[in-house]
Amino acid sequence: MLGISGGLLPCPSALVVMLSAIALGRVGLGLLMVTAFSLGLAGALSGIGILFIFAGKYIAGLPQRNRLLDYLPAVSALFITVVGLAIAARALAEMGIL
Repeated sequence: MLGISGGLLPCPSALVVMLSAIALGRVGLGLLMVTAFSLGLAGALSGIGILFIFAGKYIAGLPQRNRLLDYLPAVSALFITVVGLAIAARALAEMGIL
């Protein structure tokens, strides 16, 4: 997941910064800003990955998992699906289709 959020897909923010710099005729500044942005993102993602590695040792020592936590992924997926359907329905209603 960290790879997908941090670099396997083009970052829209970096693209906006670079296109803005090109439009202003400041390509060097745009490259510098995108480089700084990328280094910061790489540092943050690496830190999160290291945090997860060390947190695994502590989580394994916790008492037996709660049964409710077994259903948490399904509940969150259902929530995301419902929100997505609501957003789609609202967009269709605004377009006059629904």
